[in-house]
Amino acid sequence: MTFDISLLKPNEVCINMKLLKLFRFFHLCDPKSKTIFNLNVYQLVCYIINFMVGSIVIYGLMGYVTEEKIVIIIANDIQIMFCCILYYLCLVKTITIFHKAKNIWSLLHVSSIHFLTSKQCQNHIGILYKYREKLIKITNYISVITIVVIIQWCLYPLLLILLQKEHANQSNKRFENIFNFRFPVTISYYNNNFVIFYIIELSIGLTLAYMHLVGDIFFISLCCVMIAQYEMIQIAYKNVNSELNYENSNKHKSYVNINDCYDDLVSIMKDQQKLFEKFKLFHSTFKLIIVSNVVVYSWSIIILIYSSTLILFTSSESIPMLTIIKLLTTFGTVIVLLLLLCYLLERINNIKESVHFGMYNCNWTSMNLRSKKMLLLSMQMNNANKLMIKITPRKIIDLQFFNSVIITCYNIISAMLNITSK
Repeated sequence: MTFDISLLKPNEVCINMKLLKLFRFFHLCDPKSKTIFNLNVYQLVCYIINFMVGSIVIYGLMGYVTEEKIVIIIANDIQIMFCCILYYLCLVKTITIFHKAKNIWSLLHVSSIHFLTSKQCQNHIGILYKYREKLIKITNYISVITIVVIIQWCLYPLLLILLQKEHANQSNKRFENIFNFRFPVTISYYNNNFVIFYIIELSIGLTLAYMHLVGDIFFISLCCVMIAQYEMIQIAYKNVNSELNYENSNKHKSYVNINDCYDDLVSIMKDQQKLFEKFKLFHSTFKLIIVSNVVVYSWSIIILIYSSTLILFTSSESIPMLTIIKLLTTFGTVIVLLLLLCYLLERINNIKESVHFGMYNCNWTSMNLRSKKMLLLSMQMNNANKLMIKITPRKIIDLQFFNSVIITCYNIISAMLNITSK
């Protein structure tokens, strides 16, 4: 089932529609967008931009194979490594989103306020409005923080040039840039044409920031919507047939409610199955992105904190403190994103399991045999649909996994610092 954006207003969906429209996300996946050679125009532009960025990254790494003698700064090399793994993750997100644009367009339907059509679920539609308010705040905060971080990275080299007391040419050093790529040019040529190389690295930073921001916002939005929809189903099962306790004195009303109970169970089960189909589509579409996010964010935490510590203990100048501030703010953003990813995936797994308890907590003792059989069928269907998002066949992505990542990162950083100090 497709999702017609033109028919929906921001108050009819659970996602931050205004923000996603601002970032032109829907244009990237809309099957009705203009095409050139059977390719979406916006996707084609993104492919060209990514190809150009990839070419620049490769060209920026060619300086490592030149014979020019320049001052090697480990902290700068680590920042280049950070940029490269971000570009890898950017490629994964871009290719996945474009290759599975139809799946993503279909997944947008789950964000509709009226996706669950059963009467019992619609009675608790306030849950969706509550989650939408939280989601809008979260996505806006993430957008602002990401924009602030990328502005820091972009302004840092300009500010550093103003604060430099010694000309870079006199110390056999290049001017500091955004990522400090080792372009295969001489130091004098690089410093004399710094503006050109700054614009080149600026294009890399803006492209990476845009693709990561759009991908993370949409992924977070889908996770929150899935949680809200499953919570509605859980409460719907829990409250089904609840009015029988108050109407046992009237046999006619009791008979009517028993039949309504069966119809309610059928409609809730249909909603649950419809939502599970979307969850399977979500799982198949974003599994590679989720695993890549976890791996890249984990490595980013190691790289950023190690680079900050290395600069702090090996430099006696005051200017590198600007670098530490830049790296630590990026570290804080990455660790928040990893924490949010693990938390949301854990919530999805838990809320899917809690649907089963919602079935047990309903007033099933007052149901007739037909309704009890339908409830049992719903339980069997829920047991069969235990699809969970895992990074390995046995390792579930949850907050415990986040703790293990942080502990592992701490151990790796400690070992690296010990080796460096010797």
